[in-house]
Amino acid sequence: MPLAVSLIAPSSFTAPDAIDAGIRGLETLGVEVHVEAPLQAPERYLAGSREHRLARLHAAFDDPETRAVWAVRGGYGAAQLVDGIDWDRLARANKPLIGYSDVTVLLDHCHRHGVPAIHGPVAKAAGDLLGGDGTGEADERDIVRRQFEETLALIAGPTALDYPLTPWANAPTRLEGPVTGGNLATIASLIGTPAGFCAPPGSLVILEDVGEPYYRLERALWQLVHGGALEHAAAVCLGTFEGCRPYGDTPLEAIVAETLAPLGLPLYTGLPSGHGLHNRPWRYGAPGRIADGRLLIAS
Repeated sequence: MPLAVSLIAPSSFTAPDAIDAGIRGLETLGVEVHVEAPLQAPERYLAGSREHRLARLHAAFDDPETRAVWAVRGGYGAAQLVDGIDWDRLARANKPLIGYSDVTVLLDHCHRHGVPAIHGPVAKAAGDLLGGDGTGEADERDIVRRQFEETLALIAGPTALDYPLTPWANAPTRLEGPVTGGNLATIASLIGTPAGFCAPPGSLVILEDVGEPYYRLERALWQLVHGGALEHAAAVCLGTFEGCRPYGDTPLEAIVAETLAPLGLPLYTGLPSGHGLHNRPWRYGAPGRIADGRLLIAS
């Protein structure tokens, strides 16, 4: 039987043709896609009212035939849902939520409430698997295909994946802890709210972002450091920072290391996770082990 998933739109509105392409892309991988209609009922830039998005989220987890719930995109709006979600209901369903970017807030709260979560490509990105129509070169499609195949493997059962990771400066070459984190701007925006992120003790916090100039990244990280979000973390691991504009010759790693200095947190770089072409999936909260220039994440 094909693996079945439910789609949700918890954040921004997505063009219907992009959703259709994503569905067709998933189907090329043998995935059966379930969509509760109407998936979207646009309101401003959102995929629907808070009530509409909550109803579709709960219905997706309730679907007895699906193995996972997949966000079609990020954008903005997921934080609005946190205090309206029936977390016990989601925990009973025992199926992972998949996404990244704005969906970071939901992944974090899933982990807090015992709901499986996977930080990985959004469903609309599966449209890049389709040939023709200017959807990308064959080698790029191969990279995207691998990322979706890895995500499907994580849905199907226990799967250990490893990723390249480079210690920065004097960071230890070996370290262990649960992996958490996600989009830097999203996490920083939650500081001081009930939905705020707080790194679990000993965790390896993965951070990524897109389109932000370096000063905004530094501002967001300063919020995390001085807002207490990283107080109990063991390390920070940088994913991709697609389209983030530098200032002068100072590398982003140096800015991050300087900002983390008050906490004494070691820094690692080069993780293929985030916006852009390279966005390999990882199970949120799973045990991670850094060794020999790799990050091994168990399931």
